[in-house]
Amino acid sequence: GGSAGLLGGFCAAVELKVPTKITLLLGIVENAIGPLAVRNDDILKMHSGKTVEINNTDAEGRLVLGDCVSHASKNLDNIDLIIDMATLTGAQLVATGKKHAGILANTEEAEKRAYDAGMRS
Repeated sequence: GGSAGLLGGFCAAVELKVPTKITLLLGIVENAIGPLAVRNDDILKMHSGKTVEINNTDAEGRLVLGDCVSHASKNLDNIDLIIDMATLTGAQLVATGKKHAGILANTEEAEKRAYDAGMRS
């Protein structure tokens, strides 16, 4: 999914010797069942300090992704841009269908850059 895509992009940037400092964080997670697995209605405290209520136990990737973004924004120095990438297959299909991807950006410039890169690829 998303981690595999970003790892591929990171490896390509290294191979191309991109003259920009790039840091890669991968939120790798397994959806496992067992007595310690999260259940609907559980409340978790995230890395950011915010709490979330579990209402879909197939959201483990989103939870780890949120912690990765929080970690990057709080602990990595001199960051100009944070990119997160996730398949979010079920939610994405409902939101945009099979032929479109979703982009969420906090600036219009970042959204346009992501859109343009997607159209070029």
